[in-house]
Amino acid sequence: MKKLILIALMSAYTMSGFANDAEIKAIETAKENDRLCKIFIKKVDRYESTMRDDSLAEATLVSYKKRKSAFCDFSAVKVDVSEVKTIAQVEPKIKKLASRKENARLCNIFTKKVERYESTMRDDSLAKATLVSYKQRKSAYCNTTSVKS
Repeated sequence: MKKLILIALMSAYTMSGFANDAEIKAIETAKENDRLCKIFIKKVDRYESTMRDDSLAEATLVSYKKRKSAFCDFSAVKVDVSEVKTIAQVEPKIKKLASRKENARLCNIFTKKVERYESTMRDDSLAKATLVSYKQRKSAYCNTTSVKS
């Protein structure tokens, strides 16, 4: 209810001609965030009630929840790192999935990816979660091979 009143007041202010372009864009962004928030609230509820029992479905649900919180909080993207599933949690048998040659290739890729990401990463929880994921994949693939980057 508060949001509707706030949007109505902002719309009236905008229509009166006292607002500048930045304020108009902020109002449009707030409206878009409201719309996306409602969409992802429905999407999370619907997906939770019909979701399969596998790791891909869990990852999809986590993604929907992140987007829901991002749009409903009206702030920069906030991610609870404890809610992010690690590779080891999602797929415990990752070492058995690929052949030795494929593990060596993926070890090289993730070693370079970790080094590059560490040098350019932002200072927020989403970037830290991504780095943790890359490091876990690197250790999962490199522990099964003797390849060094």
